[in-house]
Amino acid sequence: MQFLPLTDASPAIRAHVRTLRNQQDVRKFMYTSHEITEQEHANWLASLQGNSRQQVFVVVKDEQAVGVVSLNAINELHKTADWAFYLDVRLQGKGLGSVVEFWMLDYAFDVAGLEKLNCEVLAVNSAVVKMHQKFGFEVEGVRRQNVVKDGVRIDVVLLGITKAEWQDKRPALAPVIERLTNA
Repeated sequence: MQFLPLTDASPAIRAHVRTLRNQQDVRKFMYTSHEITEQEHANWLASLQGNSRQQVFVVVKDEQAVGVVSLNAINELHKTADWAFYLDVRLQGKGLGSVVEFWMLDYAFDVAGLEKLNCEVLAVNSAVVKMHQKFGFEVEGVRRQNVVKDGVRIDVVLLGITKAEWQDKRPALAPVIERLTNA
């Protein structure tokens, strides 16, 4: 499996990312759930060029784009960022999310030089909240009724992890991730 900067990916892979993002079971857990048009996608890709506050990677497995993982709101002064990911719905629930999360934590703290990583998860996506907690993220709060989905106001769970917390948690998770990547 590879993690390529989306801006360096082939036009075909960049186009396929839009297909992944527009899958119904991906959109339902996003803040905006409308289908992304080609023009919106092109505008987003253009916004990534030279953007020091955002890094987006495409997850490539068997030469196919299978997901996206990103650092957002990168703050160099405070060494913090938010992160998010989504995966092809056909591959969800098979351990790929754990591999992506492990990679992002290593990347954020060892390569990007961050000291704190944050994320926001729709409360209805309890499986992802639990997955983040498995990796050492702590629930730091809840933004009550913060997002409207299908006409209903829902909560957003705020989670965070520090570099030191990841360094403590990583040794226990490394063998599990190695088994998943070699399977």
